[in-house]
Amino acid sequence: MGTAGTTPEAEAPTQRGLTIPGEVACRYQADEVRPEDLPMTAADALAAGFDTPTLCELAGRPRDAGDHEIRSAFEQALAESGIELPDRGLARRHGLRRLAARLVEGRRAADRGARPDSVCADRPRLLTPP
Repeated sequence: MGTAGTTPEAEAPTQRGLTIPGEVACRYQADEVRPEDLPMTAADALAAGFDTPTLCELAGRPRDAGDHEIRSAFEQALAESGIELPDRGLARRHGLRRLAARLVEGRRAADRGARPDSVCADRPRLLTPP
């Protein structure tokens, strides 16, 4: 991920259902990731080979921990990994681009993508190891 407010990196191919950290940061910033899903996302990242102190801590939190607590830990884990959050508007535009690509490829029904806040209903799978 580059400097906030710049174009996000292109979506990279996935391996074993995992995506790049910048993609997850972008989805998080676009409100496509629910806070209660972030501990499992952190566990996925650990299993994929990422390891930071806060990522370990986040992976051990329960799904029902407070939203603020979970979000703070996730953002800290991203910072420890050197990942910057993109601008919120840019993240949403990037989400719409992902949606359009899935529509063109036939992986998503057009009626499911009518609302901008439903760009990605799937829990993102993290991460390709560094």
